[in-house]
Amino acid sequence: MVNTNKDYTISDIENLTYDQAKEMAIETLNIKGHDCFLVDFGGYFGKSILVFKNKRHIHYANDYELHHEWLVKEKGNEALKEYYIKKLNEILFTEDELLEHIKDYDEYTRKDHFIRDYWIMRYDYLSIFGIGDEAQREFDRQKKFYPFYDQFSFCYVKSEEIINEQAKYMSNIENEYRKLREDLDKFREMISYELANHEACITGEADDTLDALGYRWSDLTNKQVEIVKEELQKQVDSYYL
Repeated sequence: MVNTNKDYTISDIENLTYDQAKEMAIETLNIKGHDCFLVDFGGYFGKSILVFKNKRHIHYANDYELHHEWLVKEKGNEALKEYYIKKLNEILFTEDELLEHIKDYDEYTRKDHFIRDYWIMRYDYLSIFGIGDEAQREFDRQKKFYPFYDQFSFCYVKSEEIINEQAKYMSNIENEYRKLREDLDKFREMISYELANHEACITGEADDTLDALGYRWSDLTNKQVEIVKEELQKQVDSYYL
């Protein structure tokens, strides 16, 4: 029996199993083939949504009322549920969707993030990231059980089939990204988004933006250089107006 009266920590929540979350749920939603449980933890976390796939906890995709207290105060709990549904429909994808055409840079970034960070969580994996000597010792103990390196999610997995499946989706995502880069209007959108993301309005520089997009100045056509300079100037001007 799950204790619904305790004060949960983020670690407690992220370690909940599928069966535990299902037992605690006040409502169950299916979003893009993911089992999503609305759970009212009360206290600090409030009404939250927990995401599972293949009965594995995709806790990076979870969301919590504590991040949206203003929404509940203004519009109530039903608005919070609607927000969760809208958000999860934007950040989660079906297998078919991962093989579809990508219409813009925003869709590309959401799909790229999903396949690298959320999709892999449906499988058992060993992350290469860890802090401290104990984490390193645990990694060394576990490594023999995870023989295959996944370069997309920076982890080790037990089956090479997982990597092959992920590679299929990544291939389509990267092919679609290349098409976006060749479209000057889409290129402008990408540049504008990443300039803002890297606070170019303050730095007055575009180098970090180009690096984030996998470009060097020497890679750009004359028209692309012109677009970068135009968009940079727009953001600098708007900051100082």
